Amino acid sequence: MLLAIDLYFLVIALFSGTFAPIVPLFAGICITGGLLCIVYAEGKARGDDRREHRRLSRVASQLEQPIQSLEDDIEYLVRQSDALPSEIRLKLKRMSTKTHLVLENVRDIFLMLRAQGGTVAQETKVYNTCVLVEEAIGRIQKIASARNVEIIHKAHCEDAPVKIDRNLFLIALTHILENGILYTLKPGLVNVAIIRGKTHVRIIIQDRGIGVKREDARALFDPFVRGQYASQYDQDGIGVGLTLSRLLIHEFSGKLTWKQRNESSGLEFEIKLPLAKM
Repeated sequence: MLLAIDLYFLVIALFSGTFAPIVPLFAGICITGGLLCIVYAEGKARGDDRREHRRLSRVASQLEQPIQSLEDDIEYLVRQSDALPSEIRLKLKRMSTKTHLVLENVRDIFLMLRAQGGTVAQETKVYNTCVLVEEAIGRIQKIASARNVEIIHKAHCEDAPVKIDRNLFLIALTHILENGILYTLKPGLVNVAIIRGKTHVRIIIQDRGIGVKREDARALFDPFVRGQYASQYDQDGIGVGLTLSRLLIHEFSGKLTWKQRNESSGLEFEIKLPLAKM
């Protein structure tokens, strides 16, 4: 609006030759100054965000090494605990499990902060999606069995090459699979399907869990946000898994989307990745 007024008075001044456009010039100066202030504030905020990310990443990295050492020490004690009373052996095993969970949470926070600030992948190669999905299912099979959840896996193709960082992709896929298992009502099923198209491959994961409340839907991929009843099904989660998964898949030029299957009948996640050119 101010720019339009500015132009109007400038045109009048040009044709009349008698009016000095002080007001519109002043308005233009104010607008320019305001825009410069906004640009400066945005740049400063981005700089502050980057510095904050670097600080948090450094802290997470510093925490990872001592926790890893602690986990290794506890695992060693567990292996050497045959002569100890059963109660002590049980406590050591619980300590080992909890330490492993803490280490994974620290790793996920570290990766998420790095992914938010830039590229995380160290080495990308071409891998067969079908093989990686089977490996991810193998990683979480123990959790599925413990929670009485069956994983049904169907690959509608024999080969679907994608260019990714193998370890990071497995972390992302494992989080999505684990999410489906943890929130599925027991006894339950989690369906995994691989569908290859002409240019992309889709990995579809369906659970029969509690679903997502409408008020929680918008924040599903927000970091450190958990649903109203999340702690009843996953006491050790911190609300980072899906955020990290989406960031990592996006880094591989892919997409992670979701939809509610039916009201209170679970979710469907879809990973879509471009096929690698062979």
